[in-house]
Amino acid sequence: MEVTKVPVLRLPQHLPHAEAIRSFKDNQHSYEAEFWEYQYQTYRYLERLSEESLITRYADILKNMQALISEDRHVIPIQSFLSSWYWFRKEHQTRFEFYLRGLKLPSPAPLDITFNNVEIGAVVRPKHPNSGDVLFRYDKQVHLDGIANLGVIRIQPASNFQDYDHNSARQDEEQSKKHYLPGGYTRITTENGASIPIIGDVERMVTMPNYYIFCMSCDWDQGLFSDFDGDACLIIKNVEEFSRRLECAATSHLAGWYFHHNPVQYFDPYERTKNEYLEATMSKDFRFAYQREYRFLWFPQNGEEPNGFKFLDLGSLSDFAEVRAQQVAPADLGSATLHQDV
Repeated sequence: MEVTKVPVLRLPQHLPHAEAIRSFKDNQHSYEAEFWEYQYQTYRYLERLSEESLITRYADILKNMQALISEDRHVIPIQSFLSSWYWFRKEHQTRFEFYLRGLKLPSPAPLDITFNNVEIGAVVRPKHPNSGDVLFRYDKQVHLDGIANLGVIRIQPASNFQDYDHNSARQDEEQSKKHYLPGGYTRITTENGASIPIIGDVERMVTMPNYYIFCMSCDWDQGLFSDFDGDACLIIKNVEEFSRRLECAATSHLAGWYFHHNPVQYFDPYERTKNEYLEATMSKDFRFAYQREYRFLWFPQNGEEPNGFKFLDLGSLSDFAEVRAQQVAPADLGSATLHQDV
């Protein structure tokens, strides 16, 4: 029987395939809560995080778990943010930090709940997590109808997102990404080798010049309607054709700019994985992981600066796009169904 210092949430009943685990040079012990505590005690990466930030982190993890834990994610190895196991480990180690400090959680841990994300009312779903073969945009129906029927897309400078004070789901610094080296495990020296005392953690940042962006999501999620102040969802069923039209339509506005699109990769700013690639445009703090974002980007090549909004004319998208109004059931709990035993 597993012996842990803090209670364990109800974990998935099966592991990823043995070959998938071995492909990461790992073994089944990495999926045991007792081992998570041992790992954390040897590398206590949250030790100097403020209590307020620790509380916020735990709330963010639980929000992500409600959206990102599902049967199709149980089979993904634990090192990936796409894996259910990744989030169980983050939750347990964060709660373990509360224990080590002698702090109580702001609310009881959901020990009696089985997390199981069941997408309610989905018209179509991606083939697998982050596949990007079908895309979704949550917004006001009047705006989305215009996109589907007329094919007019508004792209905007990445710098604009700093100004979304009224909407935390949209507010992020899109030209830079921060991560932290735990102060207790980091050494900084002067040129002559003398150590410099570290208070707190060491902040590091990657930056990128301003660029244009258009954002969507990789999955259907009832919870994203309210997060993005929307009452409808635009569904793109032919992403390849949609991307081609976006690229072509932008040429008259952004001649010579580099066009790129891909799912966002999420990272833990306090615990980076080995060889994890981090950059400002396609990497995001994992507090946003529930959004499952897919983004289209235009980068300047010759020192140009984005200048306000651009409106791209793609022509009618009715052959591969549709708009679905939000369907709210009386007892709708959002995208995740939390099964509680009585």
